[in-house]
Amino acid sequence: MERALLEREALRLPVQDRALLADSLLNSLDDEAERALEAKWAAESEARRAAYKAGQVEALDGPAALAKLRRQFTP
Repeated sequence: MERALLEREALRLPVQDRALLADSLLNSLDDEAERALEAKWAAESEARRAAYKAGQVEALDGPAALAKLRRQFTP
């Protein structure tokens, strides 16, 4: 179905049905964006893991990381 025709037909729907349709369409966009974001984070986490295994980054445990942040941001 052509987008313009689909739009005309959708605008004929009662307000509540249009709202439900709009919500459904927006949720479908969120799902696509979420999948793309998850893929980017998966790639980032793999790159960080590889850098750690190659000895390119320093690993800190939780308390050491918090202490470092406190020193950095405490006046």
